[in-house]
Amino acid sequence: MTRVLAMQERVVAPAERGAYLASLDRRRARAAAVPAHFWVFEHATESGRFVEFTEAASDEAIAAAHEVGQTPGRWREVQGG
Repeated sequence: MTRVLAMQERVVAPAERGAYLASLDRRRARAAAVPAHFWVFEHATESGRFVEFTEAASDEAIAAAHEVGQTPGRWREVQGG
């Protein structure tokens, strides 16, 4: 089965960090309901710089995991050979 991955980088101001982090549980739950996987990583030395990954079985699932109009670019899994 081919998988689809969406990636998006976000830079969050220190004053917005708490609200951003608080939103992640809601966003993970939205993705899980699709079903999709949602991960967020913060840069090791640049506080407030995040990269978000959403992975699912289809473009439609990726779109459903995000707010309307907020779907980042998508990447499709390829097989070697």
